Amino acid sequence: MADKSIKSTCHCGAITVIVPHQPEEINECQCTICRRYAAAWAYYKVNEIKWDMKEGAKLSQYIWGDRDISFKFCENCGCVNMDPMQILHVNRRIENAMLFQPLNDKTMAHGQDRAGY
Repeated sequence: MADKSIKSTCHCGAITVIVPHQPEEINECQCTICRRYAAAWAYYKVNEIKWDMKEGAKLSQYIWGDRDISFKFCENCGCVNMDPMQILHVNRRIENAMLFQPLNDKTMAHGQDRAGY
């Protein structure tokens, strides 16, 4: 059976995240920060995510509001790689699906909610 893992990288390639399969769904959160990031989040179990960071690569974080969400990003290129919080104490983490290589034909969970301009 072929490897169905999906690789996600920041723009400069310093940080790579590998997930074992396509997500069941992708969520385009409409909160104020996710709209600015234009992120599409995919959900995986914590133990399914594998990290590869090149020597010298660093993650920084942005914490806002009531400080319960931490957005991690590559310190070099600024790409938001993931939001590593555990959602509602469930053993899951979210990954920015817009960084997947490739993101083929995956239906957005809330694609119909996109505003028209």
